[in-house]
Amino acid sequence: MVKIPLEATLVGAYRFLFTRIVSIVGTMWFPTLLVLALTAGLVYLVVPHAWFAGDFSHFKPEQVLTPQIWAARGIIGLAGVIAGAMILVGLMRHALGLKQSVTLIYFSLGAPVWRMLGALILGGVIVGLLIAGLGVAAGLLIFFGAKFAAAVPQGYLVAGGIVLGIVAAFFVIYAAVRLFFFLPAVVVAENRIGLGRSWSLGGGNFWRIFFVWLLVVVPVGFIAAVALEMTILPVAITEAMQLPHHPAARDIFAFLHHLLPLLPAVVTILVLQGIAIRGLMTGAIGSAYKAVTAGQAEAAAPAEGVASP
Repeated sequence: MVKIPLEATLVGAYRFLFTRIVSIVGTMWFPTLLVLALTAGLVYLVVPHAWFAGDFSHFKPEQVLTPQIWAARGIIGLAGVIAGAMILVGLMRHALGLKQSVTLIYFSLGAPVWRMLGALILGGVIVGLLIAGLGVAAGLLIFFGAKFAAAVPQGYLVAGGIVLGIVAAFFVIYAAVRLFFFLPAVVVAENRIGLGRSWSLGGGNFWRIFFVWLLVVVPVGFIAAVALEMTILPVAITEAMQLPHHPAARDIFAFLHHLLPLLPAVVTILVLQGIAIRGLMTGAIGSAYKAVTAGQAEAAAPAEGVASP
């Protein structure tokens, strides 16, 4: 097992973000815009137009559960997943050094995008089956444990359930981290779905991957959260103080309507956060993949030399 060089991976992540920021934005903006345009068009078609004017006087909860709205959600979700795979392929090509030129606009529905989509879906199915299997095991344990519960103190049962829940959650997180971290790089660099290869590369690297994620996502998320709080909280508190003690649906919608002028600032913060996290994580995956595969190649070279006559 070749260990991920933690410091070099983090340096590579931040270097990729700041040196390739134009290409990162250029790769992301057009697919994202297409999904937003599709979303806006479908929302305009399926949502009552009175809501756009702020008229919720005839609002009923079942209006958000119509077949048309469910279909629109499915189409938007599928488009978002395809666009996400497309963006991931484009960014990984830059992070792995497979594309050196600057990208100002990007769109692709080639084989790598569908391969990436298939890999992500298949990986999600595997993790889902793992969760389902653990759920069945927990159910059986509870079923058979109930037969012997009378002989065991209640405190031990509760403590045992908590421990088993923590162990199961950790196992799922471990499997997902090890399965998915290297997967984008494997798909792009090796032109295959490569779930087994991704799992192999992640061997012995769980905590290093965890710390990479922690040191990439948490600082960016913290800065974004502080910016959002400073933007939204003063206005939200002022408007919330004017709400009645028992607000009706109309009062809640009026409260949200007063927050609409903040929408451009909120969207800007979230977009910057998304760009930063995508760029940093892609850079980290690319740097880690190149380091680990180079280490494997170096380890294999002497063995081949010894085996040679």
